Amino acid sequence: GYRVEPRLIEMSFGGWDGMTFADLMAQEAALLAVREQDPWHFTPPQGESYDQLLRRIRDWHMSLTRDTVVCAHLCTARALLVHLGLAPPAAAPRSRIEHAAVYVFDDDGMSRHGEFPAI
Repeated sequence: GYRVEPRLIEMSFGGWDGMTFADLMAQEAALLAVREQDPWHFTPPQGESYDQLLRRIRDWHMSLTRDTVVCAHLCTARALLVHLGLAPPAAAPRSRIEHAAVYVFDDDGMSRHGEFPAI
């Protein structure tokens, strides 16, 4: 059995959802430059910041009562790194998180276990 946990949904990019980086460079270059200065606190139009995402992640993690397996998105994992003290907020948005890989977060930190083909 499994359940869907709404607090673990990907960070909302609001009005930027569905846009490619090329689209953003063409239409939102000034805002991308602002984001580059402080990606942790930057909020896309009608979206949320990493800092706001961290609040959801913290709330979820504090509710855990046992070891848990989670399937989540890139930004969610980056916020978890900050919550667990494995990365500072300024570094987390640029932390390397591989797609289609299994990560274990425990008392020893974070470790990657294998890489699996994308489905």
